[in-house]
Amino acid sequence: MSVVGPSSARDKMLEATYACMARTGISKLTLEDAAKEAGISRATLYRYFPGGRDQLIADVIAWAAFHWIEGLAAAVEGVRDFEELAVTAVMFAYESLQKHEVLQMVLNDEPGIVLPLLTVEATRIVAFIHIYIVTRLFGRTLPENLDTDNFAEYTARMMLSFIASPGKWDLTDKEQVRMLVKAQLIAVLGS
Repeated sequence: MSVVGPSSARDKMLEATYACMARTGISKLTLEDAAKEAGISRATLYRYFPGGRDQLIADVIAWAAFHWIEGLAAAVEGVRDFEELAVTAVMFAYESLQKHEVLQMVLNDEPGIVLPLLTVEATRIVAFIHIYIVTRLFGRTLPENLDTDNFAEYTARMMLSFIASPGKWDLTDKEQVRMLVKAQLIAVLGS
């Protein structure tokens, strides 16, 4: 997948397949439909995705997750305070996932298909959050004796856990998110 520069042919195929998934869901997705949407032959699609339909679906989800991570990075760009970073990241992540029409449709109609794929892709999101916290924040606002790798991993997993299942917290309310961050993340720093 191209990370920089203009979209590659592969990116265009992923985007076209994503559009098909938005219309039909995952279970009804065919390689013929994806190829037609991309304006290519099925053989060309197989050249890029030799694992067939399963590889195409997994790669589309990875592609969508990458673009979501880019949005998260943009949302927290320039934030240097840990508390504000966590509040901003949790709110962005929750709201963007709630508004994501394709994800919501698939989660409602075909959770058994997409949940395992999202679990696998969550490792990339955890890694991004972990790296961001370590490179951008540690040494500025957190205790010097803190095990940064373990705390970053803990923070990433806790944030994803609350985004996926907020429980009693209203993650659209900034003050509630701030209380959550203080209780579940910042309080750990004091222990």
